[in-house]
Amino acid sequence: MSGYVVGADIGTSALKASLVHPDRGVVAVAERTYPLSRPHRDWAENDPDDWLRALAAAVPEVLAAAGVSAADVCALCLVGQRDIAVLLDEDGEVLTPCIHWTDRRDLDESSELYDRLGRRTLVERSGTHPIPGLVLANLVWTQRHLPDVWRRARHALQPKDYLAYRLTGDIGTDPSSPTRSLLNDWRTGDWSQQTCDDARIPREMLPEVKYQPWEPRGTLGSAAAVVGLLPGTVLVAGGGDDPAAALGSGVVNCGDVSIGTGSSMSWRVVADQPIFDPSGLVGLMPHLVPGRYLHEMVATGTGTTLRWFRSVFGQNRTYEQLIAAGADVPPGSDGLLCFPYVEGASVPVQDDTARAVYYGIGGHHTHAHFTRATLEGIAYQYPGLLGVLRDRGHRLGPMTISDGEARSLLWNQIKADVMGETITPSLRVEAPSIGAAILAGLGTDLFASEEEALAVVLELAPPVHPDPGRAGRYDELREHWTQVRGNVFPNLAR
Repeated sequence: MSGYVVGADIGTSALKASLVHPDRGVVAVAERTYPLSRPHRDWAENDPDDWLRALAAAVPEVLAAAGVSAADVCALCLVGQRDIAVLLDEDGEVLTPCIHWTDRRDLDESSELYDRLGRRTLVERSGTHPIPGLVLANLVWTQRHLPDVWRRARHALQPKDYLAYRLTGDIGTDPSSPTRSLLNDWRTGDWSQQTCDDARIPREMLPEVKYQPWEPRGTLGSAAAVVGLLPGTVLVAGGGDDPAAALGSGVVNCGDVSIGTGSSMSWRVVADQPIFDPSGLVGLMPHLVPGRYLHEMVATGTGTTLRWFRSVFGQNRTYEQLIAAGADVPPGSDGLLCFPYVEGASVPVQDDTARAVYYGIGGHHTHAHFTRATLEGIAYQYPGLLGVLRDRGHRLGPMTISDGEARSLLWNQIKADVMGETITPSLRVEAPSIGAAILAGLGTDLFASEEEALAVVLELAPPVHPDPGRAGRYDELREHWTQVRGNVFPNLAR
């Protein structure tokens, strides 16, 4: 086979790109970061132009790293966050910064909205637990507080669809992208006209669901030069970042589990039939693989807690340096506990008003203790999520972990010990962009199936097995952490 494809993932604070060849596999990767702006307390916003600038830098970078010409690239595919949407006017111009899903600017308004529309109704219709920061709440906030912007708004596009518009002029989306917006109907795989009517959001503002993720949505025109590609390059539709991460991690068979570790922690389990959870704790969406569904839980504030700790107390250390220091601290961090709720608690127990706490600080605690306590506080949430999936009747098979946290052997070991379960890290932490590249290959017939693609691109590290001694110790430590959590956060008491 000949030809290359590029997959790109538009994340919270970085865009990752992967260059894939059908015989050579993943030949180059690149990452370009951008800020998550916090102009006020509890606010979080993205500049949509940052996404295009990052793509325009990352694509030439992977081509240069591999010594590949743009003429050899036959397709590009974009995947991205499903929780947010950028507002455009009738000329396609961005009207205002994109409110991020970690934004907590007005919890009371979000709660009142969900109560008015009916939380149970929203779960029943969307398959998603209503938390602050999702598209529905953000659009209604804009409607109320930025009436001039709202009057001019004609389109609300999620990140990958916004970049597709910038590159091709096309407005549309796929069935996975409306999920986690709260504006979708999981049974139809489309937007919900009823929810739009109830929230007074014009249905025509949302892009038509008209492509499957593996289908071409057009070809690049003159805008191809902006991202270092040639006119005529196929743009494949793409989908949500979480299902793309599952695909890029080889999580495609029933029972397979994908653990994504970015700004949040996302658990996804594959099934061949949708399993609706009336509580909404386990969300529901189509996989990017035909005939498969993903059931997911998203715990907010995990990766962002560590990012906050590093930015404030990291003393210019890299994540690798920061985490390595925690290896010299014993399990339990000598009594220091971290509750990683910088953006509230979401699953398996919810309190949108909770905020992060370090508990039990003593004079003997060092910087390394705080790092280890943060790693453990995030890991202590894993058994609860595992329990929810099993309680809902999911039969769980192999567990694969991907994205940034999967780089750390120490942290992977802590998680395996805390759960008492084996986890397999992806060697390529850029799983969503690799999943996007697989879709690009499927859309241009470079790959005949996802199995054929995974045989070439999937690279897994050796499994990380729990240590029996430490696993027993962590059972005790996590029980103590849970008891203290109930005292500090009464709403999170078991």
